[in-house]
Amino acid sequence: MSLEADLPRWALTPDGAAIRTPSSDLMPVRWQGRAAMLKVARSAEEVRGHDLMVWLDGQGAARVFRHEGEALLLERLEPIPSLAGWALTGRDDAATRVLCGAAAGVHVARVTPWPDLPGLPRWFRSLEAAQGQGEGFSLAWATAQRLLSDSRDVRPLHGDLHHGNVLRSPERGWLVIDPKGLIGERTFDFANMLCNPAPDHALRPGRLERQSALIAREAGLDRARLLAWVGAYAGLSAAWHLEDGQEEQARQSLTISALAHSLI
Repeated sequence: MSLEADLPRWALTPDGAAIRTPSSDLMPVRWQGRAAMLKVARSAEEVRGHDLMVWLDGQGAARVFRHEGEALLLERLEPIPSLAGWALTGRDDAATRVLCGAAAGVHVARVTPWPDLPGLPRWFRSLEAAQGQGEGFSLAWATAQRLLSDSRDVRPLHGDLHHGNVLRSPERGWLVIDPKGLIGERTFDFANMLCNPAPDHALRPGRLERQSALIAREAGLDRARLLAWVGAYAGLSAAWHLEDGQEEQARQSLTISALAHSLI
């Protein structure tokens, strides 16, 4: 499928320039008088994210209007205000509270059967493969193994819940987009919030301490376990950066992992 093929097939009118990301092609469109976003996935991971969006059925997430294979037609949300902008300009606490509210919408219990999504252990294979690359990876992998062997409060997860993946609807409030789609421990979904919206911001003195305590209160989490997941996830992120040849980004992620471990 392609953007060009789906426009006439679904009676869509272009409403802006096409956008190409490493994993998807997107285009703002009009559909039955509504502002919508057409997304065509170019990876199996993105298709799994589509499956989760359909399952969420607009609860805590952008509504899905149409779905077929790699193609997804979504409710179009507003990029402004930006949670990243809030966090970087003195409204970090407010942005974190919005993120926690968005997570609650994803995690709420539903009566429908869970979608067929991969489990967290599959994701952590890259961290396992990075063993031998330094003590930071070894520490993160040991923490990940401990957490994965004792998973708690398991449910469908967004998998990539950060400031850029929660946007605002003027009518419905803050909603998630662009999930990876995983099955795992609920606390995992909060780890990426603490690594964002940028590594230098995540590493500001006192920031991890303050925001982890805030998330623990807002989401009803054990703060030590949340920090452990941050340590494991940041190590995984570093492993992904190494796979892509991004050594500086890997170093920054390992620094976040080490900081999280020091606070447990």
